[in-house]
Amino acid sequence: MAKTQTTLLLTLFLFCLGTIIFLTENVLQRSSFPIDLAFYEYVTSNLSTEWLHLIELASFSASKPAIITISLMTILFLWLCKRDYAGMITMFVFVMGGNVMNKVIKSWTQRERPAVNVLEEGYSFPSGHVMVGLIMYGMIVYFIYRHSSHTLLKTTCFIIVTLLLLIIGVSRIATGEHYTTDVLAGYSFGGIILIVAIKSHQYIEQVRHEKQEVHTGF
Repeated sequence: MAKTQTTLLLTLFLFCLGTIIFLTENVLQRSSFPIDLAFYEYVTSNLSTEWLHLIELASFSASKPAIITISLMTILFLWLCKRDYAGMITMFVFVMGGNVMNKVIKSWTQRERPAVNVLEEGYSFPSGHVMVGLIMYGMIVYFIYRHSSHTLLKTTCFIIVTLLLLIIGVSRIATGEHYTTDVLAGYSFGGIILIVAIKSHQYIEQVRHEKQEVHTGF
C-alpha cells in the first residue's frame, strides 16, 4: 500500500512539474495560449448570470480571510483533538509558504491579468486562490484520511473538496480575474507543494515513531 501511494505521488509530482515547466517557459516568453480565450468564452457563454454569481461565491472559500480562518481551525483541531503536532507545523509552514511562493512567482513572471479584470490587482500567474486553496484543502483531506477510520466520511470529503477546487478554478476564469493557464499553473504548483507537505509529515511521524521505539526498548 505504501509503495503504491509513493508511486502515485511521484507520478503526480512529475506531471505537475512538467506542466509548470511548459507553462512558465511560455509565460516568460509572453506566448499566447489559445485555451485562455477559448475556455473563457465557453464558460461565460454557457453559464447563466445566476450561475456565474454562484460560482463566484466559491472563490471566497479560497480567499485570504477564509484560508487564515480554516487553517487556524484545522491547526486547533489537530492540537486539541489529535495531538498531531507534526500536522500542526506542516499545515502552518506549507500553507504560509505556498502563499509566499505564489507572490514570488508572480513577481518573477509578471504576467498581467486579463483585460476584462476589474477587481483584482497585482500579477496573474499562477492563481493564488487555486494554488493556496489546493494546498490547504488537500492537506485537510489528507489529515482526515490519516486520522479517520470512516470510509464514507473520507470519500465524501474527497469528493466535496475536489468539486470545490474545480469550481474555484472555473470561477477565477469566469470572472476574468485569471487566464485558464493561470488556474492550471495554480493546480500544478499547489499539487507539488501538497505532495511535499504530505511526504514531510509522513517523514516527521516516522522519525518520531522510531525514536519512541528506541526509548521504550521495542
